[in-house]
Amino acid sequence: MWSRPAAVGLLLALSGPAFAQESNYSGAVPPDQSALDRLNLRTEWSTYLPVDGRRDGIGLIQTVDDQIFVQSRRGILIALDARTGRVQWTADLGNGGPTVPYPVAANGQYVFVANVTRLFAFYRATGVVEFAFDMGSPPAAGLAADNTGVYAALEVQARSPGVQRLVAYDLPRPIVLTDPRREGAGVADRGPRAVNPVDDLTRRYPTTGVYRPPPPPAEEAVVRRDVRDLPLGGLGGGGRTPSLAVTATVTPPYRMENEARTPSLATLPTLRRPYRLRDEAGQNIQRTPSLVSLPPSVASALALTDLRPKGITPRTRWEYGLNSRVLFAPVLSPLRMWVATDGRAFLALDKADKSVEVAGRMSELAAAAPAQAGVLAYLPLVDGTLVAVDLAAGNLDGGAVSPWRSNVGGYPNRTPLVTKDAVFAAGEESGVTRVDRATGDVVWRTADRGADRVVGVNDSFVYVRDGLGRLLVYDAARANAADRRAVPLSGIDVPAFTVPVVNTVSDRVYLAAENGLMVCLRDASARYANPVRMAPEVSVNATVRGRVGGVPPGDPAAPKDAPPKDPAPKKDEAKGKDEADQKVD
Repeated sequence: MWSRPAAVGLLLALSGPAFAQESNYSGAVPPDQSALDRLNLRTEWSTYLPVDGRRDGIGLIQTVDDQIFVQSRRGILIALDARTGRVQWTADLGNGGPTVPYPVAANGQYVFVANVTRLFAFYRATGVVEFAFDMGSPPAAGLAADNTGVYAALEVQARSPGVQRLVAYDLPRPIVLTDPRREGAGVADRGPRAVNPVDDLTRRYPTTGVYRPPPPPAEEAVVRRDVRDLPLGGLGGGGRTPSLAVTATVTPPYRMENEARTPSLATLPTLRRPYRLRDEAGQNIQRTPSLVSLPPSVASALALTDLRPKGITPRTRWEYGLNSRVLFAPVLSPLRMWVATDGRAFLALDKADKSVEVAGRMSELAAAAPAQAGVLAYLPLVDGTLVAVDLAAGNLDGGAVSPWRSNVGGYPNRTPLVTKDAVFAAGEESGVTRVDRATGDVVWRTADRGADRVVGVNDSFVYVRDGLGRLLVYDAARANAADRRAVPLSGIDVPAFTVPVVNTVSDRVYLAAENGLMVCLRDASARYANPVRMAPEVSVNATVRGRVGGVPPGDPAAPKDAPPKDPAPKKDEAKGKDEADQKVD
């Protein structure tokens, strides 16, 4: 017989998933202001995210420029205004069940998100769908995007589970609309006979309510000949079905007196096969299409005659197969796409033609997704090394170029946080290490290894969460002890806010809970009344116009702020850097 403890344990095991889903819900409330005063913080805004019921929860939160993108576990994408916390728009990705959210990618106009096998593109300001495209395979990591394309690493549904492919999609050409606010907009583009449809309508229906038909055209009226006056042939004998290629009008004999023939159905793109446009000599010969020219299947016939409007979809620029797995979302420079694989490779492909430009091998596996600032990437390795990689340098012979390496220790499995002058590396039970961004020197480390997640930084302080749910404040510039071990200046308990949020853009600190509550905190000093951008300006992801497909050079829809090519060091500077630069082996 089962004992009572064993039966209870079996019952909890069988109901484990449902119990875990119910426990995701929390009763978090905004922190009390009296507690925030100890940290010199104040609440700027708080909001409840539209999370779908008690069985849903927040899966991932990202900060992108002046927006916050939230993904729930059941496929809801929410866009927030980072200044006010107002919900700008929401989108249901349509899966309906629990999913693993992947990081979104964004450019100046769109935000891209992958859900199962579909790729969605939303206008960042409005949430209007630009396209929803089936990629055929689920993603292996997050996406990357620039002004002309989207880059993804996809799983290959085959017998080899370790095989993956990199895909670059060209964005559809944007529709260029004339700005109505500009005086005289569009007048110069009109043809000499162009008529405003509104003016034409008002002329037909004046205020008196009497309909006035438009005058007949100036051309001579069309005169059709009587079919009885025709010679034998055509429909006069033979009992043949007329070909669609010569059926210019419904009334026989399919020809008008003024020789102004109606275009044949053969000119429509979807009806191009199997009908042909007849020449002048054989236009009145009626023949049934040969059975040889009929579509090979019913599906092909339906595709040929499908007159429904087609949705907007991106075009595949190229695909590249890999024999190893991509670990994290790609990193982009103006001309390259970089990926880290489980084969200890840090690979760079040309964004235009997928040619391999750098194939460097790292000493260890990457522990977390790299952070990027300009043309430099900061990659943490599992052996506790933080490597700075120049994304614009390197080649096939020497591999990637590293300006510096730093031993941060521990297991740095969190993406580093980059500011104007520092890189903060962190990992589970490894603490936080501040590294000088220019030299790679360690400035300080947290004495408590449990304080292992940086959530925000300003010019004065660093805000860190620990494993016990406390929000700690550290001096940003220096350590409190002579051994470069930093201890917190103060802290408060916020255990209900269990969703990690790292602000990579500004000095604001975000707290989020499973019940959908999100709180924005800031330093109470007057100098931080307006958000201060702590991350460096990153505008290198826009592809050089004319180099990569998508928008040709000179096109009015081409971005005007495309950056120059990857900067190359001058000859005299390169000589001085040769000895300092290290190669990623």
